[in-house]
Amino acid sequence: MVTIEWAALSAADLPAIAALARRCAAHDGGLPATTSESFLGRRYTAGPAVGAFSEGRLVACGAVRPVGAVSAATGLVDPDHRGRGLGSGLLDRLTDTADATGTAGSVRVEVESVTPQAHELFLARGYRQTFAEDVFRRDLTAPLPAAPLPPEVTVEEWSPDTEEDFYQAYSASFADRPGFPGWSREEWIDWLVDDEFQPGCSLVARDGETAVGFVTCVEEFLVQVGAVPAWRRRGLARALAVAALGRMRAAGATQVFLDVNVNNPASAALFRGLGFELIARRARYE
Repeated sequence: MVTIEWAALSAADLPAIAALARRCAAHDGGLPATTSESFLGRRYTAGPAVGAFSEGRLVACGAVRPVGAVSAATGLVDPDHRGRGLGSGLLDRLTDTADATGTAGSVRVEVESVTPQAHELFLARGYRQTFAEDVFRRDLTAPLPAAPLPPEVTVEEWSPDTEEDFYQAYSASFADRPGFPGWSREEWIDWLVDDEFQPGCSLVARDGETAVGFVTCVEEFLVQVGAVPAWRRRGLARALAVAALGRMRAAGATQVFLDVNVNNPASAALFRGLGFELIARRARYE
């Protein structure tokens, strides 16, 4: 019989949490970045965290943190310890913690790689799925398809001089998408640009003086690619994506990831056609 002991977690437990996250990712798929201590630290040190230990090894953990008007909960269960009630016990603990803190009127569960069993558990506990996106991976050591840019289009890398063109292309490309945030230029750039941003792999496309498409990248991740409505279904987004992938490979990347909202099948089809493979689904429940 396996004995489970529950205990509060702190920042000192981040190495054990990261090791558990890597075991889960190896089994369930997902983004490698979500197993880093820096990513996990933002989720497990901003509020109450709890862990389940078996013979001194962390086999499940979860945390609750305030995010605006919501209490956001996240959790992990070791693949070798599933099917024993740990997941449901952890979810109940996190829900009770969120209710007890009184920081929000609703509880959100965030999952980096949701399994069918976890999905059914959330629904059984009265949660509903409010967001989902699929995670794709491509091996950059494999050949890239031919995807020439339309002859009337020119491209330029990200620079202070082209930031406005990138923003105009981003806004025009995504304004008609559900959930478009309507960010200002400063808000979008603040969200996009960090230490891993790759300006040399990020391209804006112009037809004359008009920005008609763009692609942005960080290390091993294609963040966004889009074309303005008049340029859709003309191969521009495909050509920009392939150009960016080629630059990422030239910079030393051997793999690249991206995510696509489940309500955007056209983008999913585009990336499948470029050799991307589905590896996981991220989701939120409330």
